[in-house]
Amino acid sequence: MNNSGQTHTVEFSQGFSLRELGKRFGELDGRGPVDEDVYIMGICDDSRFVKPGYAMMCLPRSRDHASEYAESACLNGAVVIISVGVEVDTDLPHLHLDNMEKAGQMLRYMLHSEGANIHLYGITGTDGKTSVAWMLREALSRYQCKPVWSTGTLGWMRSAGDIRDIGNTTPSMLTMHAMLAAACESDVHAIVSEISSHGIVQQRIAGLHFNTAIWTNMGHDHLQDHGGYAAYLAAKAGFIQKTAAQGGNVVANADYEDIRQHAPENSCWYGHGLYRDDVDLAWEQELPGLLRVKRGDEEVVLEGIPLGDFHAENVACTALALMVSMNISLSGLPDLLDNISAPPGRMQELEAGYGQVYIDYAHTPEALEHCLEAARKLTRERLILVFGCGGERDREKRPHMGEIAANLADVVWITSDNPRGEMPAVIASEIEHGMSQPYRAEVHLQLDREQAISEAVDCLQDGDVLVIAGKGHEAYMEVCGQRLPWLDADVANKYLHRKHGLDRVSVCG
Repeated sequence: MNNSGQTHTVEFSQGFSLRELGKRFGELDGRGPVDEDVYIMGICDDSRFVKPGYAMMCLPRSRDHASEYAESACLNGAVVIISVGVEVDTDLPHLHLDNMEKAGQMLRYMLHSEGANIHLYGITGTDGKTSVAWMLREALSRYQCKPVWSTGTLGWMRSAGDIRDIGNTTPSMLTMHAMLAAACESDVHAIVSEISSHGIVQQRIAGLHFNTAIWTNMGHDHLQDHGGYAAYLAAKAGFIQKTAAQGGNVVANADYEDIRQHAPENSCWYGHGLYRDDVDLAWEQELPGLLRVKRGDEEVVLEGIPLGDFHAENVACTALALMVSMNISLSGLPDLLDNISAPPGRMQELEAGYGQVYIDYAHTPEALEHCLEAARKLTRERLILVFGCGGERDREKRPHMGEIAANLADVVWITSDNPRGEMPAVIASEIEHGMSQPYRAEVHLQLDREQAISEAVDCLQDGDVLVIAGKGHEAYMEVCGQRLPWLDADVANKYLHRKHGLDRVSVCG
């Protein structure tokens, strides 16, 4: 696996017999020259990276171009084509697998991870995946002598100082299996993975049996990719139900009716409100930084947790996951969760000097609402917001986020956020459509995100809180197919430092 963490190729120290693989996992296509056995020295899922002696995997997503990719792989030296549920026209020896689960089983065999004694956690949900993965990895690292890894939006994290980009929240099936193989070699205790709806639908986790599945919440995101909310919900529910059917534990949020209806009956539930008997772990945040959790008649207080009710919910989720998967008692939670940290870009506080400034990844209606509610509790004067919506993504959420912004903030800048191939002005107009007149908030339109942040920092006064939402940890701005260098925290710090040295005129009314 390369230094970035994402892989399209895996090389083997010893070759694998094509005939043997055919007997174990699929069938050999007689159109290819299979009279003599072929030995596979590596495997690849992208024809551009094929090397001589490799097998090229043609996966279901390549259905319309599988034969083209096979031909390209042949030119690069491939000796075998492995097709998974797709038809391929090729003159190379050809191993056909019926489905992705078979492909996952074959990868475990080839990568020697079939007997892996590694606890696999899978976290799905609209929001909270990254924070729960971060906290669970940190807590398990405190609990175990062996290393604990996590994968997700932030990348493949082997430790807080070793994070490698993997391209997607849930990377390719080959990358997932290569990471599991690397974990076996490194004597890793557990892998905590964020499982996205795309990862589920595209079966990138095929062949992996999760010991514990976690369902954080349900909201609106990526609906355009799934054909609507019902399909989006079904994808997440399918992952949870499959884990339960394979004998894994399920930890689920009882405060979402859709999760209540679709999670297995024997799930372990957590929920807000101490005095309820319908959950396995109840939680309440009485003061910022303090979380009370209760199971039956027993309760404990966790101290030094990150700010915000949404983080309190994430910590409660992490607590129940630890109890269920590691058989940790309630009284043992403070040692593992006191002073737990939050990942970068999740209510990340900057040194402001004037007021308070937070960077947050909130890019869904539910996440923005929770973020602003948390920020309001910290606000003595005005709550100021800079935000936008991504292009070529769920358009339905744009007016909802506009409505939330106008109702919960005092001053709002609508700006650009990864417009991709869309016109930023069109995205902004759809956000404004949800802001019913007259606005509760003072609203500014500034499509240049740097200028919007500059203006918001300019007007920041003592007692104000500024939230810059939508991008969080992201180190790029995606415009017309290009990812341009960008980090909200760096831009905000630039203007905060300038503000400290200059008495600038406020642009707020």
